[in-house]
Amino acid sequence: MEQLINKYKSLNDLPTNYQKLFELGEKTSFDLSRDWFLLLETNVIQQTKEICIYTSEEGSVMQGIWPTLLRKKGKLSARQINGFTCFYSSLYQPLILPNLTIDNLADCLRKIVSDTRADVLRFDIMDPSWSGFDLHEQALKKIGFKTDRFFCWGNWYLPVNNQSFSAYLQGLSSRVRNTLERRKKKFLAGGRGKLEIITTHDKLSIAIDAWEKIYGASWKIPEPYPEFMPSLISLCATRGWLRLGIAYYDEEPIAAQLWIINHGRAAIYKLAYDEKYANLSPGTILTAHLMQYVIDVDKVHEVDYLTGDDAYKKDWMSHRRERLGLVAYNPVSFWGLACMSKHIAGKIRKRIRKFMK
Repeated sequence: MEQLINKYKSLNDLPTNYQKLFELGEKTSFDLSRDWFLLLETNVIQQTKEICIYTSEEGSVMQGIWPTLLRKKGKLSARQINGFTCFYSSLYQPLILPNLTIDNLADCLRKIVSDTRADVLRFDIMDPSWSGFDLHEQALKKIGFKTDRFFCWGNWYLPVNNQSFSAYLQGLSSRVRNTLERRKKKFLAGGRGKLEIITTHDKLSIAIDAWEKIYGASWKIPEPYPEFMPSLISLCATRGWLRLGIAYYDEEPIAAQLWIINHGRAAIYKLAYDEKYANLSPGTILTAHLMQYVIDVDKVHEVDYLTGDDAYKKDWMSHRRERLGLVAYNPVSFWGLACMSKHIAGKIRKRIRKFMK
């Protein structure tokens, strides 16, 4: 049976029968859902990149979706296909059926390369334990591309294993427990401190205003796309994913954290606090408050800090895994060969610097 490959310029153009593949992806992570990709398209990517969404079907079976972005800077540079991600993303993978074969996948990738005339394919922040990671690597080799893996970041997480928050708390270091107890007592003394978790559209406009006020008073650089976070918070409320924790002191919002609950997984997406109140440790207190809620009320099976090896994440999480990228070069195109040579030279320089230390 003939395999049919189609290309679309927007998530909104996809036929509705592809929703099942998005639903499969959503079970892995919120940022593999159609709503997430559409949020990125609407608020970020549409302004800066060319969207190329490829689909594959055989008969009436929808085999896969490849949400990608085409980067092209003119005739004197490489044409590169990237995964549909940006700095707001924490995980990416094409949405494919588990039984897709290497031959079928190679046909899909060959079509994408032919259609875009891409010299380079680069998929960032993937889970190397996902079966599709190896499958894509093998399929890219099958169509003649030279591949390599690269490190993106460490990912700290907590398998809850059906334990209560009380049991989890006892498993933390005595330093963390004692610090938390002291700081929480100080924060709540005299009724000056208050903690709140917003999960629905009730008070949403107040909550978004509080978030933006806190973020503006924090150490973080201003959002390059100011509509993204309010839109994400609103989407999470609509989907039932929202756990927006806010700490108040003397009725002033001083810390906020956005956690996203999806299919039994709690993702700690973004946090901020007003630096004037750093001595109260509102972020630490709010983290514990949200942790108790997602463990005892939501009964999640996993809590995920998403991105980075920040030292404080080890205080709360028990396990670490890595997110890797997959890059592939066309060795028979000038720019493919040039980019591959530059990539290899960069790896050699890193090894030399590491050896010389």
